Amino acid sequence: MKNPIKDKRGFTLLEVMISVIILSVALLALAGLQITSIRGNAFGGTMTEAITIARDKIEDLKRDDWDNVVAGNDTQVVRGISYARNWQAQTAGNTKEVTVTVSWDNGTHQVSLATTLVDY
Repeated sequence: MKNPIKDKRGFTLLEVMISVIILSVALLALAGLQITSIRGNAFGGTMTEAITIARDKIEDLKRDDWDNVVAGNDTQVVRGISYARNWQAQTAGNTKEVTVTVSWDNGTHQVSLATTLVDY
């Protein structure tokens, strides 16, 4: 006569619990990776906005009269983030080296763009 307990096919409670624990650890790791990805995307968007603000100022300075291209600063708020924008203009003959620096998070992050303007 066969033992009815040994003939049964299936998983024991211990095997199921170990599988659930392994699955839980894997899903927690994926959740952490998702959070890191979201933060990286948000920083990339903020960096893109800062570069756009710097490029806008360079374009403004290109359109200005030669004598009006001087150092200055201002602040812009975009989507709740305050960007401090500073620009420097150094004259060398008939050229001006213009550097625009945009910083945010109280100066912990910044981006700088530079260009050369020529007086014809």
